[in-house]
Amino acid sequence: MLNYVSRNEKAKVNLQKLCNVSPSTIGMWETNQRAIKDNDLSNLADHFNVTTDYILGRPEPEDGLRVAAHLSDDYDSLPESQKREVQEYIKFKTAQYRKEQQDKKD
Repeated sequence: MLNYVSRNEKAKVNLQKLCNVSPSTIGMWETNQRAIKDNDLSNLADHFNVTTDYILGRPEPEDGLRVAAHLSDDYDSLPESQKREVQEYIKFKTAQYRKEQQDKKD
């Protein structure tokens, strides 16, 4: 996506306004000299109606199952033991979904 922005000046100006950043910041994102802040990443994903994984150039999962790329700010305040429980629950729900999809095919 950033490749498109770097080739399109109008898109670059819109991106600067959306994230309230300077042209040099956009340039540093494009050249991987600066990481995109979480809130900017979220704004971009919402604006373009894509996942944050797409913006970061991560491949789509082969089974089409998408799990949130980020958790709420509340997650960060949890103790490590509860964070592990949240991660285990995500794994459980993902496995449950995949099983349901497989059962539908059978």
